[in-house]
Amino acid sequence: MKDQPTLTLRTKMLGAMLREARLKYNMSLKEVAALIGSTSGAVSSYEHGRKGISLPELELFAYHLDIPLEHFTTGSTIPGGQKTEFDPTTMVSLRQRMVGALLRKHRMEAEMSIRALADAAGLRSKRLSVYERGDRPIPLPELERLVQVLGQSLEDYIDREGPVGEWAANKQVFANLLQLPSDLRDFLSTPENQSYLRAAKHISELSVEKLRALAESLLDLTL
Repeated sequence: MKDQPTLTLRTKMLGAMLREARLKYNMSLKEVAALIGSTSGAVSSYEHGRKGISLPELELFAYHLDIPLEHFTTGSTIPGGQKTEFDPTTMVSLRQRMVGALLRKHRMEAEMSIRALADAAGLRSKRLSVYERGDRPIPLPELERLVQVLGQSLEDYIDREGPVGEWAANKQVFANLLQLPSDLRDFLSTPENQSYLRAAKHISELSVEKLRALAESLLDLTL
């Protein structure tokens, strides 16, 4: 029984990780129990290290909370756990001014006065002026209308570089990856294939002339 202390320690560590994940996602013991087909008492025992959770239960737990199973088996960081902390009020104020500045830029490029754009969008000139200064948030329906009148895309106004933008970009990359055939996903997710991917990227950036020369060189090698 010399391994018992190690097992006990591992059980307690795993329990602490389960509790941390549950609290991170603001879930109750009852909610987690329902997800893994167990009871609140059992989940409580798992979290306090009095009893070890089974692999099938852990798999369901990880699945429903969208946490890689490796987090519990190797101690890797929970995705999203390192999100940048920021004051939401400050962030909204900053983004508000950025949106207003971009709106003004697009208006100037369209060679429209504040009055002309306001009239076309069904707004008051004074309100539009306040929007451009970033002194007041622009309701999304109004922004959509302004962007439409200016012949621009709402996509240009969406955060791409801040913490929210980075999060959205990462989610989109993952979504794009899931749309690929399974064999390509496996190839892309294998670290050993990075050299091939870099080579493919390099080839895709070559000019037509260089691609032709490369193709001719490869053809010569096969003859």
